Amino acid sequence: MKKVVVLAFNNCLTSSVIGVLDVLEICNNFWKVQENTERNYFEVRLSTVHGMPISSFNSIPINPMNSLNEIKNADLIIIPPVMDKIDQAIKENSYLIPWLIDLHSRGSTIASICTGIFFLGESGLLNGRKATTNPLVAPLFQKYYPKVQLDLCQILIDEGDIITSGPTYAFVDLMVYLVEKYCGLEVALQCSKLLLHDKNRSKQMPYFMSSIPRSHQDEEIRNVQDWLEDNCTKSILTIESVASQFNMSPRNMVRRFRKETGYTPLVYLQKLRVDFAKKKLERTQLSIEEITYETGYTDSKSFGRLFKKHTSLSLSEYRKRFSSRYT
Repeated sequence: MKKVVVLAFNNCLTSSVIGVLDVLEICNNFWKVQENTERNYFEVRLSTVHGMPISSFNSIPINPMNSLNEIKNADLIIIPPVMDKIDQAIKENSYLIPWLIDLHSRGSTIASICTGIFFLGESGLLNGRKATTNPLVAPLFQKYYPKVQLDLCQILIDEGDIITSGPTYAFVDLMVYLVEKYCGLEVALQCSKLLLHDKNRSKQMPYFMSSIPRSHQDEEIRNVQDWLEDNCTKSILTIESVASQFNMSPRNMVRRFRKETGYTPLVYLQKLRVDFAKKKLERTQLSIEEITYETGYTDSKSFGRLFKKHTSLSLSEYRKRFSSRYT
């Protein structure tokens, strides 16, 4: 039997707590049938820092089974996402940080969902390691915890004793993965089918528009960003032509642009064009060739390779998955 602690705190996402508990119970039921036993595989404890009820994101109260002080060991700890005021959540639950460090040192595996990764970042347990999270909060996370190696393409990253996952409802991906890791493929397949879940989904980038920092203090570079956004579909754009618009040398513009955004102007332009194409694929019936041309490219094969590099899907695959049924 594996001891699992599911954490909860004020402003956490209700479904990412209750949903986790549901998947664990579903797994227990399938496990008992498969093994012909009355014993659960997972012994689950819903816990808050001080053992007091908390108010979740939609103001639904969550009543814990115990406080962290009552838990001296666990095989698995699951941290849900906080939906707003991340700094406040960390401050209010400061006791959670040394507790995580202590139980991790005793052999606990820790899994985070979406912004739950901020607690792991605060603990230092992710320093020098790979992790993933919601791309929308990635710039803030990277600013706070630059020693963590984010890979935002992946829905899940398993570092053995620490597992991180992407946006809020990636908790289903995480839980099915954990079921397979602990209970085996057959039970995981049963859970996936019951939950109508695509078990082999591994990439999250197709689901997001690019998130690029704009809150920096370099006003000229913000102006460059604005200009690129307004002109990204022009077919002939070069570093030299963009730099000349702002009386900067190409080398100086590239250096400052990368410093403030984390990307070169060329990669930034590619991301803008991919986002433009996504919207056309989702909302119009234009052909792939027409969308390629409107995006600023003349060769649909070349643009298709670029699109797949950024999204892990071909143009036609993206349209099939995300286009409106009513377009």
